[in-house]
Parts: sequence; C-alpha cells; structure tokens
Amino acid sequence: MTTRIVTAMPVYNNEEFILQTLESLAKQTLRPDRVIVCDDGSTDRTESIVRGFRSIPCEWLPNPKRLGLFGNFNRCLGLADQGEYLQILHADDTLEPDFYRTMAAALDDCPGLGMAWCLDERIDEHSNRISISGKPDGAVEVLGMDDFLKRKAEIGNQAFVATLLKTCGKPPPCHFPTDMPILGDMVFWATFGSHCKKLVHVHQLLARYRWHGGNATNAAAPSIQALILDEWRTMAANEALRGSRAMSPYRSMKLRGLLAVRSGIKAKRYRQQNNASYSKQIVSAARKITGAPLWLAGQALVELRDLIIYTILRRPRHPKNVFS
Repeated sequence: MTTRIVTAMPVYNNEEFILQTLESLAKQTLRPDRVIVCDDGSTDRTESIVRGFRSIPCEWLPNPKRLGLFGNFNRCLGLADQGEYLQILHADDTLEPDFYRTMAAALDDCPGLGMAWCLDERIDEHSNRISISGKPDGAVEVLGMDDFLKRKAEIGNQAFVATLLKTCGKPPPCHFPTDMPILGDMVFWATFGSHCKKLVHVHQLLARYRWHGGNATNAAAPSIQALILDEWRTMAANEALRGSRAMSPYRSMKLRGLLAVRSGIKAKRYRQQNNASYSKQIVSAARKITGAPLWLAGQALVELRDLIIYTILRRPRHPKNVFS
C-alpha cells in the first residue's frame, strides 16, 4: 500500500500541548497514513504521552544526538521520500478536521513537487484567538512563481502548521538553513517553492498556530543577528530567487521600507517590556540598512498601525509577542 500522507512532528519537551495536537490529527476526515514523532532529547513527559496515545498510531523516532530546532526540522524533512505528501507539524499547534482533505485536494493534480498553505488562526496558551492571518473567504489562489517569490521576499505569512508539501516520494531539493534560528523557514519555503510545479494559497482557516511564552521564535529573539540582520538577509535571498542579477531601486526601497516597519514594531515591543537598551540596538541595526528617511516613515506607519489594530479595533495581543 502506497503511503499518501506523512506527518512529521519535531518535538523537544512539548508535554504541555502535544496531546491537543495529536487529538487534532485523530479527528482528521482524511487521516495521515503515518505520524512520526522526531524527538530531540525530551526529558519531560512527551514520550509517555505519545506512546500512550491510542486514537491514531504514532511512531517514536529519537534523534541519536541533539540536533537543535532547525536540525530537527531537517530530520523531519528527511522523511519526504516516505510518502506523497509531507507535513512538519509542531507539537503546540493544531489542525481543523478538514485540513488534509482540503490541502491534498488542492495539490492532487500537481505533476511534480507542490506546496499549499492555508490561513492560520493565532491562539494563546488557553486557545483564545489572538488574530487570523487573512480573510477566510474560501478562495483557492494558485500563484505564479514570480508572485510567490515576491511575497516570500516580503516575508509574507506562511506557518508550518498551515503548510502541506507534495514531495512525490522523493528526497527534498533543499533543506532548512541551520544558521537562521528565526527566519530559516521563510528561506526554506521560498527555496522549496522555486522547485514546485504548483503553489496554492487556500483562504480557509484550517490551522491554529499557538503563541505562548515558550515559543522558539521568542527564545531566539535576543540575538540582533537573528532578529534584524537575518531578516534583511532573507529578503535579499528570496528576492534573488526571482532571477534578477541585482535588486532594482524600487524593490530595494520597498523591502527596506518593510524592514523599517517590521523592525520598528520589535523595537517598540521591547520598549513596552521595559528593555530600552535592546530596543536601541534594534533601531541602530535596522537604520544602517534602511537609512534615516525610510526608518522615520516606517515608524509613522507603526504608530498608525497600532492605533488602528490595538486601540480602535481592540485586537488582543500576546504580551510576549514582539513580532506584531
């Protein structure tokens, strides 16, 4: 029997939420054929929870040594040749029951490598909604390669939990960079996507991304390299995949303007957390890339954005989240 869907779960001390993740797999209207849990040396109850779960078969695959966050993602990616589809599912996120049925259907006619991602709902530790990543109008948007790569250069949202890869039972054409602890996934989506025959954005809320104080992105944030410099590196690398030899002046200005806004949000959040010193480091690092005029324009947009989203619309925000 051919394996159609493989769900690979990278874990490390995920006892708090993993049961909810496994339960969401068991409720799928199209279940994965294999659920493989790649453990990076957990010392809590993660293993006992997985081995004790009976609603869907799970395989426990311990790493021979600690690989780290993106190293473990690559261990999961190494399972790409085990089935037609692969999803890397974090152990604190959950799926809506029709995730695999809907996402696989969007790629079933793809003759080679493909990638589909849906909207995601951001939730907190208590599963309360924080925000959603777009308008859930049900559209199935097939993207051209250049449009897709433009969005990736602009750090367009794409969550692990929302993404399904069509691997056709073959090894992956690329891997997650292990020297970018926050934005390695954005580089990977763009690079993998550049090899795809079909790229689909499904405008349905089929995935739930959990934001909490223990998020790996939050833990990695204190590095200016990871927080700011890698963001510009990601933008430039993804833009280069479009095939142009050099970034045009217009694109450079647009991307530097986006960096000014994104970095300005982070600088403001750290100020709000009474970390003015680190906020100043963010400003200094980002302004060297954006230049003063774009930086100032970006900060005006940050203040306007916060006024509309958090004051007028009263959207909740997780206090530990420095990215939005």
